[in-house]
Amino acid sequence: MKKVALSLLAFGLIGAGAFAQAAPAAPTVTIGDWGRQLFAVGDVSGGGYWVNQGASWYGNPRIVGLNIQAHTDTAGFSITPSADNGSFGLTDQNKAWIAPIPGLTFETGINLETDTWRGIGDFGSFNWLRFAKEKGDSITFTRLGENGGTQTYSTDVNYNKDGIGFWALVQNGANSPGSSPVSTDSVGNSVQIGAAYTIPSLGQLKAQYVGAHVELYGGDNGYSATGGSNATLFGTQSSGTEFGTVQVAFNLSAVKDLSEEIGIQLPTNATDAGYVFQFTDLTQYTIDKTTLHLQVIAVDYNGKNGGDTGFGLGGGAGLDYDVGNSITLNGDFRYRNAVADGSGIASGNEVFEGIQVGVTKGFSNGLIGVAFEWASAYGFAFADNTGGNSGSTSNAHWAIPVRFEEWF
Repeated sequence: MKKVALSLLAFGLIGAGAFAQAAPAAPTVTIGDWGRQLFAVGDVSGGGYWVNQGASWYGNPRIVGLNIQAHTDTAGFSITPSADNGSFGLTDQNKAWIAPIPGLTFETGINLETDTWRGIGDFGSFNWLRFAKEKGDSITFTRLGENGGTQTYSTDVNYNKDGIGFWALVQNGANSPGSSPVSTDSVGNSVQIGAAYTIPSLGQLKAQYVGAHVELYGGDNGYSATGGSNATLFGTQSSGTEFGTVQVAFNLSAVKDLSEEIGIQLPTNATDAGYVFQFTDLTQYTIDKTTLHLQVIAVDYNGKNGGDTGFGLGGGAGLDYDVGNSITLNGDFRYRNAVADGSGIASGNEVFEGIQVGVTKGFSNGLIGVAFEWASAYGFAFADNTGGNSGSTSNAHWAIPVRFEEWF
């Protein structure tokens, strides 16, 4: 009898083991942080000085910028609480995802901001107190789920494996809790669809369509019914009719120590958009302890909808030099012609020139530094306590920002 009982017990254990599922993998949980504060002083038109505190992009200091993530191989989430201007809120990525097979991901959330194919050109003054007319992020190619700090509920599917990529996103249209979706007469207005292919030993070619209601360039909507289109980095004089945008870019990686990305942007209707094309180039080259940067932006305006015919030109050049002992010197020069500053209209607008020189001292989890900046017109991202550009757009101004930055 004991032998029979033992045999039944063994059979039961074998059967249970055959049908049992493996225990789920423990998730990887991370809590990170990135924060930047600038204390700055500058001059005011007509005499006097301003003193203020903020971040590079506006007059609210980012003391804490958390990123909380948990993920396994098949699921995860990312949320980024921040403490800007002394109050907590959400910024950057706030999403969840499922990855059913390697390379394939389904994402949904408030802000997606998937950077896989994004074109980034941050250098020089863009990392200090930005000039009021400065551009740096997503210049050559808009990232998947761009939002610029606003709430843009979206869902996407994307694939990235073995040098092949594709993505398709739908923006819901409702940009705040409880609000009604934005009505649209075309599904294409709310989609972002693209593909990428990496050519071995040469670079990556990528292209995408961005609908009229999907954001471009970190907060500039591809279409705005109230003020025309901001579908270029400089803005345009649009007719008020909805249009989409096609972007094509190439990342060169064949040359050692050189990275370059070239982008072309085309509106689906040049007459309504007020421009024919936008060309962008981001180049970075490292020689020993020196890194050189170049940014070129050119928009061919067609004179439609009250604008001028001609090129809006802008960009900049910069240099970083590693002194040693975690000390870095940097400087850059920025430029925009009057057509660019007027979003396609030269009359009444100033040529912009900006100069920045600075030094930083790095530590294991942060840095501190000081810089001097001069703007020929338009001023800076923040200045006096009103958030304006020292009360002047045509006069030259200077500023001295002290930069504090930490990351964990």
